[in-house]
Amino acid sequence: MNLLRNPEFIRNAWLELTPQRLLATPAILGLVFLVAYLIAPNGPQVPQVALALFAALTILWGAKLAGESIAEEFSQGTWDTQRLSGLSAWQMSAGKLFGGPIFAWFGGAICALVLLAFTPAAGFGHALRTLSIAAGIAVTFHAIALMSNLMVLRKLPRQATRPRTRGAMLLLALLVVPQMILALMRAPRWNDVQWYGHTFAALDFALLCTALAVFWSVLGLYRAMRQELAFRDAPLAWIGFLLFLCAFSGGWFYGQGQKAPLLVDPGAPPVLRHLALCVAFIGGAAYALLFAERKDWLRLRRMTGLWRAGQRGRAFALMPKWLVTVALCAMAVLAFCAAALLGQPVLDGIAESCTALALLALLVRDAAIVLGLNFTPDQRRADAAAGIYVALLYLLLPALLRGLKLGVALPAVWPLLVVHQPVWLVACLFQAAAALEFALLRWRKLPT
Repeated sequence: MNLLRNPEFIRNAWLELTPQRLLATPAILGLVFLVAYLIAPNGPQVPQVALALFAALTILWGAKLAGESIAEEFSQGTWDTQRLSGLSAWQMSAGKLFGGPIFAWFGGAICALVLLAFTPAAGFGHALRTLSIAAGIAVTFHAIALMSNLMVLRKLPRQATRPRTRGAMLLLALLVVPQMILALMRAPRWNDVQWYGHTFAALDFALLCTALAVFWSVLGLYRAMRQELAFRDAPLAWIGFLLFLCAFSGGWFYGQGQKAPLLVDPGAPPVLRHLALCVAFIGGAAYALLFAERKDWLRLRRMTGLWRAGQRGRAFALMPKWLVTVALCAMAVLAFCAAALLGQPVLDGIAESCTALALLALLVRDAAIVLGLNFTPDQRRADAAAGIYVALLYLLLPALLRGLKLGVALPAVWPLLVVHQPVWLVACLFQAAAALEFALLRWRKLPT
């Protein structure tokens, strides 16, 4: 990959690195570092200020610039022209990923040089690894910002003005970036990490996690760009990512003295706690994709037609990621039930298995509600309406049951309570069946 020969990168660099910015940025940053040095010439203020500015510029400001590199193309009506250009999906991805926020990287490079210049020789390696972690987090945020805008592009009609993700991305960055900056400043006091029974230096483990985050986020951006350029790819990368998350999360449960956040009884076997976390991960991803992805019923109709015709490979390439995720969640729930029944006392295993099945039933119910409302020629407000209905089912309905002194029926709407009364699994299954019938009725009414 040669960015200097990438037309998209060069175009963004010319647009972002104006002469005024190239002159003003070093001058302003230089004044900031001069003030920090004058306050405490022999103190750690200058390296700390340099690290904080590096993280703020590259992560916070860089994510904004990266996301806008696509949003502005869409609002100016030039995005369709770029899609028809001769650039490959990887050239477009790399050009947007590194060219859109290049101004933030320019300021970050100055901060990095100051940090390394004022770091003593004994701590140079530590500072270099901390900078690498911050840079990896920045690339991950940039890729996520671009991916989110691409997903919104596929849901918006072509006459819309621009993707409306700036506020959400800015809020996310404001909530997360300050904590990241403080964590990076406290890096020398990080404790060692126990993972799969092995001990790792905290900074080295954080560097490994950052490298993995960069890999998966950039791969996700590349696949999203291919989809935007009308390539058909089977959701193998997404399946691989979910399986990786499941395997990676197991490191916190196995090994001597391991303690991890729990979804089941703390005394349960590690494999059961691990599978419970996998169900939570995959179920959360299913909900996110149900509202983030476009529910294209024409694509679903074509997929089902190919499946019936025996062309399974072509049908799999058209399969949406939300459908794959729901199927993986069902597999994870079945694995959890098997582990609960085999590794627990009979009654405990039945109770926890019924709870997992109730969670799956309500996931199917919510997915059917979202799909049923999207099975219409006009899908503009379908996701918003589905979100309101699902919120009412989880918030207003339990409050109503409490108000009517029917708290005994709460497990029918809060599946985690099924563990105390497994018989309420029947009510959850009934809700799933009713929602599926609603979605099928809407499906049959669609034009053929």
